[in-house]
Amino acid sequence: MLLVAGFILLYGGLGFVLSLWLGEAAFFVALGIALLMVIVNMFAGDDLVLAVSGARRLESKDEAPELWRKVENLAITAGLPMPRLYIVPDESPNAFAAGRNPEQAIVAVTSGLLDTLDEEELEGVLAHEMSHVRNYDVRLMTYAAVLAGSIALLANIMLRAMWFGGGNRDGRGNPIVLIAVIASAVLAPIAAIVIQTAISRRREYVADASAVELTRYPQGLASALRSISSNARPSSHLSNGAIAHLMIAAPLGAREKVSTLFSTHPPIEDRIARLDEMAGGVVHQHGQPTAARRAAAAPPT
Repeated sequence: MLLVAGFILLYGGLGFVLSLWLGEAAFFVALGIALLMVIVNMFAGDDLVLAVSGARRLESKDEAPELWRKVENLAITAGLPMPRLYIVPDESPNAFAAGRNPEQAIVAVTSGLLDTLDEEELEGVLAHEMSHVRNYDVRLMTYAAVLAGSIALLANIMLRAMWFGGGNRDGRGNPIVLIAVIASAVLAPIAAIVIQTAISRRREYVADASAVELTRYPQGLASALRSISSNARPSSHLSNGAIAHLMIAAPLGAREKVSTLFSTHPPIEDRIARLDEMAGGVVHQHGQPTAARRAAAAPPT
């Protein structure tokens, strides 16, 4: 709640500075832009995510029986309606969820994820994504992305407006106002990205813990994250900055490679370490038959 409040204050401050340069009407124009972006996101946000990722919808259970069955079982366990399922034709193993509420939710996995993970690793990833749906993280993170984008758009408008003069004669010739406009236009988008990525990192930890609650098998998700990390490869679709924060793991090519301050995800090693602690140090054996893995993971009697 504090992070979202920070977004609102940031947007209000940016609009106020813009009004000093262009007049009071500019503040309401900026507000209108923000409201328009939120409305578009509410009614078409999930469709935009699917368009960017190139995902293909599964129309029936026969197209991917194991995937469908696992999501269906997790939905029943979590008390959620069955989400729409999609597959992204991408070799990089990853997954994401989107939608403004559980009734409108989508869960998508890449073809690379299905080829890389075994049964219980896949269950851990799907439980993570279903937890995002149950916790309404998908709505929060999508709104954060829209707010960050609208702030960047507004800052760009401010910089362009400087070349055409302002509508407020008291502010146009004031060097303090000029400095405030330039500083706000440069710093506000950076601050917005920091807030957006902070929200995303926080919710990843929560979704990991919620996934363990659903599966009762933290080893599966821990092993899945190891496999995703070791098999990661550049992705032209998933590394798009508009949707990278929705992924279960940071896709190669996304901005989080620049600095941890701008990372959309917490360090994957830290997430694995937390899951290993929940599992009492027992490690999932990738590729073994399910019964053998369960027996090996059982605590000694």
